[in-house]
Amino acid sequence: SSSSIEETERQVDQAEEYLLAQEGIIHTASFLGGARVRFLLIYTPENNYYNYAQIMVEVDDVGRIPGFLVSTLDGLGELLPETIVNTKAFMLGPSEGGKIQLRINGPDPEVLRRMADKALAIMEADPAAKGVRTEWMNMVRVLEPQLAEAQARRAGITRTMLARAMASSVEGTAVGVYRERDELLNITARSPESERVNFDDLNTIQVWSPAAGKMIPAAQVITSFTTGFENPHIWRRDRVRMLRIHADQRTGLPSELLARVKPKIEQALGVDARAVTGSDVAPEDWNVNTIKVVDEGRYPIAGMPGYTIAWGGEVEDSARAMSALAGSIPVFFGLMVLIVIFLFNSIKKTLIIWLTVPLAIIGVTAGLLLFDQPFGFMALLGVMSLAGMLIKNAIVLIDEIGAQLEMEKTAFEAIVDSGASRLIPVSMAAATTILGMIPLLKDAFFISMAVTIMFGLLVATVLTLIFVPVLYTIIFRIPSPSKGAS
Repeated sequence: SSSSIEETERQVDQAEEYLLAQEGIIHTASFLGGARVRFLLIYTPENNYYNYAQIMVEVDDVGRIPGFLVSTLDGLGELLPETIVNTKAFMLGPSEGGKIQLRINGPDPEVLRRMADKALAIMEADPAAKGVRTEWMNMVRVLEPQLAEAQARRAGITRTMLARAMASSVEGTAVGVYRERDELLNITARSPESERVNFDDLNTIQVWSPAAGKMIPAAQVITSFTTGFENPHIWRRDRVRMLRIHADQRTGLPSELLARVKPKIEQALGVDARAVTGSDVAPEDWNVNTIKVVDEGRYPIAGMPGYTIAWGGEVEDSARAMSALAGSIPVFFGLMVLIVIFLFNSIKKTLIIWLTVPLAIIGVTAGLLLFDQPFGFMALLGVMSLAGMLIKNAIVLIDEIGAQLEMEKTAFEAIVDSGASRLIPVSMAAATTILGMIPLLKDAFFISMAVTIMFGLLVATVLTLIFVPVLYTIIFRIPSPSKGAS
């Protein structure tokens, strides 16, 4: 809403009383007009708004957090129905705004507002959406002085000069800084409170007139005061006005909520079908699978030149991270292949080692499904780390087979004995890695990576101890003892 900071403080007091009355909540800390200062590099505070407040809650048991996120959202929503309430678990990772974001770009603020209202209505209608809001906030009522153009020109006064004079008188001007220990406090000069509380006194504000060479009352260049509405915040992206909508999911995954609202919003806003799908697909046939990213994710609005929309949030961040990795992954994986070739001087052994890597997909899939985690950026990092671990295990087995062959054993005996001798070392190495990942299962940011490594390594290690000897036997065409004897 467009509440003052005093009204925001009153509602925060009510919210804190409600929270402290809940069993399991032991402490709260509130921040008015913005969010907590950046005490961690990976923590991004919210911008400063008079109508924004953040409450950080400490609980006695981390297991209560998922339940509190839902109960607090419903409870505060009923207690403060005129506010937008959103609850989030604190994450040790980059997080800016909602998981789902929609950017509407264009020159006219009124048109952007109308388009945003359509998108907001669709998002709010979805029962799984929460914390739906815009960065421009609600429009606020303002007092607008009507400048007398002829008198102002004669006095040499411009609109900017008048605005600065009124702002200095009512809001004040910083004239210095006062240091108190480690804090710097601005020294503000403005008119006494008795001259600022009555709108009738605005006519007496003194404005410097270059033509007269002295201060004159504002009433000499103002015909009247009118009230109107304006946007309290206007954001731009690439020098174009941009209205951004934020939303989070109440239940499920952000991708599931996005899959439901994205086609509806694009149809409602009139996104150009050819620009989105590459063909004249009827709007009623649009779905997430037919939509492709064009012009860096910006979709033009049909019949409205200069207006575009773009989807941001978690989807955009993940895509950006994936694209950054896509350029370097082939290079480093190619170097890893070359290192293995130089190590064994054998294409066949290199092939055996790298064919063990896909085995991790079995465990990774099972782990992510079991813990209900998406395959995002952190899971991808886990897969990359897992590939190195599995290659290491395969190298240990292949190297042991070579050592057994140097002891003048038959090829079949060397394979069997190497598998038996490397069973405990390989298993212990995998077990220590899995145990070390267990604490990360409680972290919202690292859980997908931990699950990927744990389950992928567990399943792939067991299969590797069987798969590598079997594949070595097949590729090198090593007969079984019975066939060799015959």
